[in-house]
Amino acid sequence: MCVFCRLLIFLHCTIWWTVLFFHRREQDLIQMSVQGAIWMEIYTWDHELIPPRQIDPMDYTPEPTVTLDHDVTIEEVQEYFTNYIVNDSLGIIANAHTAFADRELEKAESDACIELARLFSIAVDFPKTGVPAVIPTRLHVKEYPDFMEKLDKPTYESHRVIGKLFRAVKDIAPQTSCIKSFTKEIARRSYDRDMEIDGFEDYIEDAYYYKGEYDFKLASRMDYYGIKTEAELLGGSVMKMSKAFDKRRDLEGIELAVRSLKKEVRAWFDEKSSKSGCEADDIYAKASAWYHVTYHPDYWGCYNEGMGKDHFLSFPWCVSDKLIHIKWKSNMRKRLSELSEALRLI
Repeated sequence: MCVFCRLLIFLHCTIWWTVLFFHRREQDLIQMSVQGAIWMEIYTWDHELIPPRQIDPMDYTPEPTVTLDHDVTIEEVQEYFTNYIVNDSLGIIANAHTAFADRELEKAESDACIELARLFSIAVDFPKTGVPAVIPTRLHVKEYPDFMEKLDKPTYESHRVIGKLFRAVKDIAPQTSCIKSFTKEIARRSYDRDMEIDGFEDYIEDAYYYKGEYDFKLASRMDYYGIKTEAELLGGSVMKMSKAFDKRRDLEGIELAVRSLKKEVRAWFDEKSSKSGCEADDIYAKASAWYHVTYHPDYWGCYNEGMGKDHFLSFPWCVSDKLIHIKWKSNMRKRLSELSEALRLI
């Protein structure tokens, strides 16, 4: 193949990624980039993305710790534990900061927000220092902005950007969206033949079994937390959940449950197929089968009968790296075919 043709293929198939760094005086670009695999890339520095001014961080000096001149007694441990529960004010301070930042003219730079930020640091250190954060009466919130959704408190309509965005998306939340679920008609229109790999039929039976197992486990987690949609559970943006749980407090537990399920499913994928009859599995044909039993219209509605759940779509994306590779190879074949045809006509 001539050099010119190779260059055309390279330019046509290369994917460009953009990485935006927020540069601070205290940390250079090298320090910010050491954690990621971003070598051998091309970078640019756009002066229009640099903030017009930088605000110095708060100078916070921790409160002195409470010291004792004797060994700690069990009664003191009990008292400390009780005080910790009573004085756990992190959530109250965080909500107050959000409310004052929305209401005050100087937003997060207002005196009230700066004072609340200092109190927040004291509250964070409370388990170590034993010094509680005392919120003065003047920093108690009288009214909350509507985007905080404090339905049991006095509220007002926020005119900040976040308030406008909140009201813009409020009416298109999942429970009021015109698209309720992945229907069989959508499956017919959206099924991608490019995702079919030679030999995927050999893995259909195992894929169908594992899809049923995955859906049952996913639905169990949704029911446990009272989460209505698959997207909320997997994306971490929970709109509403059981009253027994709190979005702020239990989000980490939800994420852990999702990661645990994905890890289990990945182990299923790595197991040798019981039906392929081959010494080694074709991992891409297997991934193709997982996609097929999820997205093909013939399999729509086969898994959650009687459960009152939508048709779940996330199962094959537990091996997303394999699906992405299948689609990439398919696109490459198409592009090479188009290029070959174009060169033939020259």
